[in-house]
Amino acid sequence: MRIGLIVTKTAREKLGDQLLVELYKETNLPYIAEFGDYLIEDVKSNELQGLLIVSEKDEQDFISSVDEKLGISPLAVEVLPLSWFLGKSPKYSKVLLKAYIKKLSKQDFVYRLQPVKATTVTRRSLIRFRLYEYKSYPILFDALTFEREINILIQSCPKGLIAKSVEGVTITSPQECSGCGYCTAKGFLGYLEMPNFTTEQFISFINEIVKEYNSAEKPQGVVFTSEKNLDLGEGEDLFPLLIPSVASIHESFVLATYASGLIPVILYDPKDDMVRKRVEEIPNVFPGTNLSVVKVKTGEKIPALETKLPRSQIPEGVSLNRYRRRSLYLWALEEMAKKVNIDAEAEIPGVYYVEVDPEKCVLCGVCVRACQMLVPDMKTQNDLTSLEYNIPYCIGSQRCVKNCPENAIKVERIAKFKELQKVRVNQAKVTKCRYCGKPIGTVKIKGKVDTLLVQFGFLGAAQYTDVCNECKQKELTKMWIENYLKSRDKVS
Repeated sequence: MRIGLIVTKTAREKLGDQLLVELYKETNLPYIAEFGDYLIEDVKSNELQGLLIVSEKDEQDFISSVDEKLGISPLAVEVLPLSWFLGKSPKYSKVLLKAYIKKLSKQDFVYRLQPVKATTVTRRSLIRFRLYEYKSYPILFDALTFEREINILIQSCPKGLIAKSVEGVTITSPQECSGCGYCTAKGFLGYLEMPNFTTEQFISFINEIVKEYNSAEKPQGVVFTSEKNLDLGEGEDLFPLLIPSVASIHESFVLATYASGLIPVILYDPKDDMVRKRVEEIPNVFPGTNLSVVKVKTGEKIPALETKLPRSQIPEGVSLNRYRRRSLYLWALEEMAKKVNIDAEAEIPGVYYVEVDPEKCVLCGVCVRACQMLVPDMKTQNDLTSLEYNIPYCIGSQRCVKNCPENAIKVERIAKFKELQKVRVNQAKVTKCRYCGKPIGTVKIKGKVDTLLVQFGFLGAAQYTDVCNECKQKELTKMWIENYLKSRDKVS
């Protein structure tokens, strides 16, 4: 998205023209200006799709009319309070602005949202004939086919507004959605996103800070908050990340913040039931360590940050594959293990351990076909067939358990840190076609099929359990032709 930076006269004086010039050069912003009558024409001529505003006011009047005057969605406008920059160094101010520019540039999802009928009509809106409003409700990132993810999203909405659709899930009544984002925080993979707080936006924000403060001498933290009247103190160790609701924070965001070398601080209002519920669900420490996730109630002072960790940028590709937030979650665990000692026996929330009984498993491959997360994988090499489970990606859907014909699989507990790896759960010798030599299954499966065929009286069929389908077809066709020719000779 093409982003413009707008500052008030006071903000321009406090930030300084030198900083704005440097920002313009370093970010390649198409437009930076002070509020003025020329703004409407400038925004249109520069084809801007979003605005970042620094102001001493909340600018609600301006935001409410940007769609009419400028053709920009109000959800694509971010207002940063000038108080965040007062008393700060030019470097801090520039980094914070660059982080928000990066975040806003990836906010194109807001243009998937259409205005909805206004739930409340004021005298002012009637005068302006404005009977619609823009609401930030969750939207589908991509086509969704993960049953477990769909079910958890449907169950999570406190208003029951999420339903299964052809694409995956959808918000049935956007005008009734509170925009709490709790559903997006409960998903394992992040296929339902808040349009102004996506996984890509989070990663961009964090990476910009890490890049500029790659070798910071003091601990620094990111404050997840929906409050703008935030006291950042005199230091420059806190970077506020404005989000639509604290209830939309996913565990992977918190852990990835820590793994990047920044301390996650969650500032929340305990009076909001969904926010409080979500904050209580987020781990108090990074799994396997004693590193605390700082949780601060509104009005309380943010404590001094004590933990200093090496900095790491989050690979942007982790959010672009099919696993999305699960990949981000696993990256955080792996990256943190390089920086601190992790308790190998610690359980990892949201990751499930799969147990397979090799005595019961016949390597039929049903679990491989049933799992939507592609956790199990079966490979044949030489005379052996192996079944492996990629434990870190198991979200506990139980699809392998429900579909296993041998009742050989159990998913009954959370995985431990030491178990976050691929595990070979079974291996057996392969039966090859006696005609062409192509692998057709394991010796165990052949034996089981032979027993069943003999048991039910199919002795003729039992002699073909070591023949592949192609060769079986050829042999049966050959037998049929021979029998046909014999019968024809007898008739003649």
